[in-house]
Amino acid sequence: MKAEFINPFVGAAFNVIKTIGETEVVKGELGLTSSPIKGDEVNVVIGVTGDLTGQVIFCLSEKTALALASKMLMELSTDSLDELAKSAVGELGNMIIGNAVTALGDKGFFCNLTPPALFIGKDVLVSTKCPQFLIIPLQTKLGALQINVALEDTML
Repeated sequence: MKAEFINPFVGAAFNVIKTIGETEVVKGELGLTSSPIKGDEVNVVIGVTGDLTGQVIFCLSEKTALALASKMLMELSTDSLDELAKSAVGELGNMIIGNAVTALGDKGFFCNLTPPALFIGKDVLVSTKCPQFLIIPLQTKLGALQINVALEDTML
């Protein structure tokens, strides 16, 4: 997977989480894994179509999801993953990938997104037709999250 496809996701995640979460973001060591990937307690899956196709999957613990949802909801206390909290977490994924796709558009790659789908539970496996995911681990004071990117260039 080309760095020009990945860097927009890293930059978008840093900017959105720093702004929404009011917290610094530290990127861990990038890695590769094969499909299926083992998710976390809360997983946001967004599909990409167009010049690039594939999926982006955000994986985070319930505690981190609730902390980020609370920030998205203007500090509204969220004790459980109710519909409002789920909506906020899905929208966070939408904001990150939307910014990344805008940056990709600036480089000549035009893409569309599917609405976010949430998969919640323990021991969730997410399978895609893309054989490999690039893993982008991020750490914040609100908790850790992992962005898994599997994109293929359809313009080849």
